[in-house]
Amino acid sequence: MNIPPINLKAQFKGVKKDIMKGVREILDDQKLILGQYCLKLEEQVAAMTGVPHAISCANGTDALILSLMALGIGQGDEVITTPYTFFSSASSIALVGARPVFVDIQESDMNIDPGLIEKAITPQTKAIIVVHLFGKICDMKRIAAIGQKHNIPIVEDMAQSLGARRGNVSSGNFGDIAATSFYPTKNLGGIGEGGMVLTKREDLGEKVRKLRVHGMGEKPYIHEMIGFNSRLDEIKAMALSVKFLKLASWNKTRLETAGYYNMHLRDIPVTLPIIEDETSHIFHHYVLRTDKRDAFQAHLKENGIMTGIYYPVPLHLQPCFSYLGYNEGSFPNAEKAAKASLAIPIFPELKKTEKDYIIKAIRSFFESQVEEQPETEES
Repeated sequence: MNIPPINLKAQFKGVKKDIMKGVREILDDQKLILGQYCLKLEEQVAAMTGVPHAISCANGTDALILSLMALGIGQGDEVITTPYTFFSSASSIALVGARPVFVDIQESDMNIDPGLIEKAITPQTKAIIVVHLFGKICDMKRIAAIGQKHNIPIVEDMAQSLGARRGNVSSGNFGDIAATSFYPTKNLGGIGEGGMVLTKREDLGEKVRKLRVHGMGEKPYIHEMIGFNSRLDEIKAMALSVKFLKLASWNKTRLETAGYYNMHLRDIPVTLPIIEDETSHIFHHYVLRTDKRDAFQAHLKENGIMTGIYYPVPLHLQPCFSYLGYNEGSFPNAEKAAKASLAIPIFPELKKTEKDYIIKAIRSFFESQVEEQPETEES
């Protein structure tokens, strides 16, 4: 077999007819930027999450930058976040002139460790960015309590968790403001770049709407603040609106596949992701951990199974962040995860025969490792 990490072609087949119809309508109408489909997508996401203000933008990185700008964060400020995440979770902080302050992750689920956040707070701390990594919601009860205690706003990086819930609360509804991404490989992926900011606060929603169009208010060419151009075009919004109708079933299928993997891999020497319930993890990635990661990945590739390493170098060890003064050993859990993590295919279109093939290949690797162990002499 030849199994890709994600199969966008297979996904597109199921929505092609409706998307192509929408493309023709938009091109005929020639209303191309921030039109009816952008509004529709914003309304769909707002209704699903229960967050009243959903503001589309050009991409997920812009969504984070817009969120920080709306909070007034800039030069001399500090923002606490995790070192084990995609680059933009921290680069967005630096791009608004603030300083990223990293806190290590929990070994159990690789999300930021709430027990370490307070120790990192200083008078310059102006926000905490939490990342719901791989689709699993962080321990927001503890983190929100820390934010309230110190009067520090919480920013949710929910680029991988759109549709996840903890109890009756949706991802994006725990903090002051949230940012998500519609990059093509996301659970709700577009036909290009795209992003969105979500907030319960009317003041922040109003600021983001202005910031994404160069700081303009209702009067054209009157700029109330300095913003930048981060608008979502209609064709991308339309495609996302079509795909949105399938998001719940796609997330459900991902969870079912994760459960299937866990059931058939539970007896082998590899760390499996935790499934607490049916809502708090939507499995953007299904990530295994093993100290034999590189050999394991090579074995799967030999068997036609493509995988991904998320993320090979933690952010505190990235060359561009050397000025922060962190070193190897600063965040041992993040460093350990970077060396051990491997994501296997979990896209919704994955067939049962493919899942079984993947499981068989994984088991064969670890069984061969046991067979290769040298025998020890009895004393």
